[in-house]
Amino acid sequence: MGREPDLEVVAQTDSVAEGRRRMAEGGIDAAVVDVPLFDEYGVALVQELHDADPSIPVLVLSHALDREDREKLLEAGADEVLSKEVGFEEILAAVRGLGREARGEGSGVRVLISYEESHLAYRDALVAAVRALRPQVAVTAVGLPTLGSEVGRSNPHLVVSSRPNTVDPGGRPAWYTLAAEPDDPSELCVDGRREASENPGLEDLLAAIDEVEEAVRAGRELGGC
Repeated sequence: MGREPDLEVVAQTDSVAEGRRRMAEGGIDAAVVDVPLFDEYGVALVQELHDADPSIPVLVLSHALDREDREKLLEAGADEVLSKEVGFEEILAAVRGLGREARGEGSGVRVLISYEESHLAYRDALVAAVRALRPQVAVTAVGLPTLGSEVGRSNPHLVVSSRPNTVDPGGRPAWYTLAAEPDDPSELCVDGRREASENPGLEDLLAAIDEVEEAVRAGRELGGC
């Protein structure tokens, strides 16, 4: 993380006591907490760090967790919980998003981008482009096998995927089925309104994000897709 131009690692600790002391000193936009094995000790660790300064968001990294484990960590004060199986880019995106929230920056709009393993370069290029051109938007990339759980966990405003909405039909998020192949149909669904397109470009994706952002600010419904 220290090699990223927009991030600075200001402290590293190897004990709860030291982490609590360092967080109480302030000057931190986000904390990353490694919970090696999930148990009650991990919950207590997160609770202690959160109590040291509730204004500092806490990102927890641990091994594969089920929904109940995640809920316990979130109830203890974690702002985000990620499995160690996710890619480094997803961890970076979570840290950046939590840091923006702590500083009161960004629009609060959350976009989840998901593609199959054969198109990871395409997915990552989309993520990088959106982050560069819409820096106020929090963007996260996930694999298709974890898309359903991530939609339930992170509650995104917009999902961009190569697959249509089969994980939460008619649910809260807007959905952009952005086909990875130019000959396959694409479709944007916002507030139950569907708009089909052929081989859309980056400007179409940005326009969809802008539409969702405007709807969020106006308090309008997004889903029904």
